[in-house]
Amino acid sequence: MKKMSDMTEADFQKLLALVLNDLAIRRTLLENRESEVNEELRSLEKDRELEELDNQVQAVQADYDHYKEFVDPKFALDLDKYYRGIK
Repeated sequence: MKKMSDMTEADFQKLLALVLNDLAIRRTLLENRESEVNEELRSLEKDRELEELDNQVQAVQADYDHYKEFVDPKFALDLDKYYRGIK
């Protein structure tokens, strides 16, 4: 296993971009599920699942906020372009 010290600054920034993108997607999926639950479940089931989903959203948001602090604003990486081969 490589150590973090083996990672270049650009690699670290790319990793952060990927993590933040993943966390944003996870948050959106959880929020979408919250909307679905609000529409489909009965009161007791709804309250329990909404509380669980809200806890997950808060945990994802906390991670997002934490890792966002490490992002270098000068490092621009468009993941869509990157994975289409346009770097």
